[in-house]
Amino acid sequence: MQTTINNNFYPILKSLNYNVNGAVNEFLLLKIHNKISEFKSEINYYSHKYNKTFKNFENYINNISNSENIEEYDDYLSWKFSFDSLNYYKNQLKKII
Repeated sequence: MQTTINNNFYPILKSLNYNVNGAVNEFLLLKIHNKISEFKSEINYYSHKYNKTFKNFENYINNISNSENIEEYDDYLSWKFSFDSLNYYKNQLKKII
């Protein structure tokens, strides 16, 4: 894959002792760490809101019979997305480091 970079970035890269590949690698690592932090915050929010772990809340949702609660189910979907995404980015980071 061919990468193009704005020529105005080269003096900045040089002043920071980076080449293009080093800058891209650093940027991606920072973005992965940022995503991990975001998903941890989201998980922490729901853990405090429901005073449960994700797995406990998932069991609760799966065992609800006819008394569906739309807010709880929406929260479950958001929490599940955050939980799965956190694990994805953690696994990607392990592959890189």
